[in-house]
Order: sequence, then structure tokens, then C-alpha cells
Amino acid sequence: MNILAVGANPDDIEFLCAGTLAVYANRGDTVFISYLTTGDKGSSDVPPEEMAAIRKEEAESSARIIGATLLPLGIPDGEVEVSLSLRRRIVEIIRKTKPDVVITHYKNDYMSDHNCTSRLVFDAAFWSMPKHFEGDPDSSPCLSLCPPLLYMDTLGGIGFQPQEYVDITDVMDTKIEMLSQHKSQIGYMNDRDGLDCLDYAKTMAKFRGYQCGVAYAEGFVPQRVYPSLSPKRVLP
Repeated sequence: MNILAVGANPDDIEFLCAGTLAVYANRGDTVFISYLTTGDKGSSDVPPEEMAAIRKEEAESSARIIGATLLPLGIPDGEVEVSLSLRRRIVEIIRKTKPDVVITHYKNDYMSDHNCTSRLVFDAAFWSMPKHFEGDPDSSPCLSLCPPLLYMDTLGGIGFQPQEYVDITDVMDTKIEMLSQHKSQIGYMNDRDGLDCLDYAKTMAKFRGYQCGVAYAEGFVPQRVYPSLSPKRVLP
């Protein structure tokens, strides 16, 4: 299977679904990670251009752990908007990766980049099918089917009740290792919000694990609209 996870910021995937991606990777699936922003505003002290370079290296280091391919879009933090031009770019990513499942943000998370990413991916999943929607038919032909779409958890799990779970007990250390690569954000979020990122990740995974009877888990909500519904379970 081809798996595409689309996050707003460079560390979102590690926080919210890296365990699931590790399970996919371990069983031999091909994993793609796309993130829309450069993470350039992830510091109070480091200039945006320098911060973007740091976060690019961190994201690359994290992806290497599970052999994932990165597909960054290079948008400045805080500038993700639901627009036709950005929808077209995400359509191209979906067509090129030919995903059997797409994972992205829940539609009501805590900040604009997340929420706009959710809407963009929802729209792009559908528009990856029509042949005449703008794109390059040679390098990225349209898809014949709309890929199933899954929403990952919110920060803190607020307003989010999973409908499906993935047991990540065996790959919990991998998830933490991936998140640990984002050293700049671990320090920044601790200083700004008093948030211990690694403890947060473990606590949330343990909480979701309690809900489904395993040690650690990640939760998801499938997008249940025509024509992206699948009669098969697409999560590992």
C-alpha cells in the first residue's frame, strides 16, 4: 500500500500519527509525509529563514527513521489558506503518490494552519480524480478512485473521539525517536507553553491505548462521505 500523511507543520505527523506510519512501514508499505509549512516561526529568537532550514533538517532526520519520503510545500507558518492554487498543489501530491489511504488533520483543531490543511486535503482527495482538473497528465495522471481519508487526533485530544484505533505498542519507541528529532520544537514548546513534548506523546498514546485495551494507541476518524468510503479497513 501507499500511505500519504499530510500535516500542516513539520512535526505534526510525529505528534499525531507517527506510530501508525511506523506500523505501515514495518509491514512493507510505502510511506509519504507531506507538510505544508516550513516551520519558520517556530522560535522566538531564531530568524525565520534560519529556523526553516533547521526544521527541514529535523523533518528529514525523522523521516529517515522509517524510510518515509518527504514532500514539503514550503509555505510560511500562518499563511496556509484554503485556496484553489494550494488545492492544486495537494492534488498533484495525491496523484503522484497514488495513496491507498490519506491521513490528515481533524477539521476542528487548535489553529488555522491545521484547520485549513484539513479542508484542503479533503477537497484535493476528490479533485485528484477528475481528468480535466488542472494538472500534468504525463507526470501525475488522475486517480481512478477517491482515496479513503482519515483524520488524526487533535492536540490534547480535545473535541476528538476516535472511531478506529491502531495499536502502536510495538513501535512506541520509534514514534518517540521520530518526535525527538524535532529538537528545536521540543525546546520552544517547553519554553513557550510549558509542554513536555515527549511526555505529551506518551501520555496521549497511553490514553488512547486505555480506550481500546492496549498499552499505546493512536486514534482516527474516517471521513464518511461518498465516494471515499471503503468496505475494508485501511488502517494497519
